[in-house]
Amino acid sequence: MLIVERHQRIIDLLREQNAADLETLSETLGVSASTVRRDLERLEQQGVIERTHGGAVYRGHKRQPVAFDERVTENVDAKKAIGRYAASLVQPGMTLLMDGGSTVYYAASQVTARPLQVVTNALTIASLFANDEQVELIVVGGALYPRTGVLLGPLASAALSSLHADLFLFSVAGIFDDEAYNLNIEQAEVERVMLRQAARSVMLMDSTKFGRKSLARVCSSDDVELIVTDSGISEKWTRRFGERLVVA
Repeated sequence: MLIVERHQRIIDLLREQNAADLETLSETLGVSASTVRRDLERLEQQGVIERTHGGAVYRGHKRQPVAFDERVTENVDAKKAIGRYAASLVQPGMTLLMDGGSTVYYAASQVTARPLQVVTNALTIASLFANDEQVELIVVGGALYPRTGVLLGPLASAALSSLHADLFLFSVAGIFDDEAYNLNIEQAEVERVMLRQAARSVMLMDSTKFGRKSLARVCSSDDVELIVTDSGISEKWTRRFGERLVVA
């Protein structure tokens, strides 16, 4: 079971029962009590739950951004497969840059390479590495975009422009012809800065996003090394992108 799936099961259980003890959660999930404690710490940092002596209670008034919750439960199998391939690209000692896409979240949850430097503007991504002693975590500041839990604006762009990453994993709202688009102008701007500061850039997007156009242009497909998608992709796109398109 992936970390993201385990976290969702904990949230669902606490939402239904309002509270649960450590032993119950451990037995239900089939993992050790120490694993559950780490999960609860991360969920508390996100404001989803509140730890108590011996367990946790649900805090329904503070959840992850609604838009993120919705996206992370869409096309789950495809996003897991894409994320698994992307995670395999990460090598020990890398500086890994990630945006706040839901597919990127699945990739981040499957990264096993250590040690790492992780740079992100996404609170959801940061929460995955917050307690990992083998990860040097850098969270880029900025104005919070509450729908997706990412930090944007000139502060984020300025901080990113002084950093360098070996690998940038990101996702977009859609790709139309040879252009990638996102829903938010400031998010697209921050992603353009990230692209400039990374030695390699890999776009992660499930097959439903191909042929879609959105508000703000992020980049050309020529600006990325690989585009990773799932087996639902049509032959039209495999012909267009050739070896740069990886089907996970």
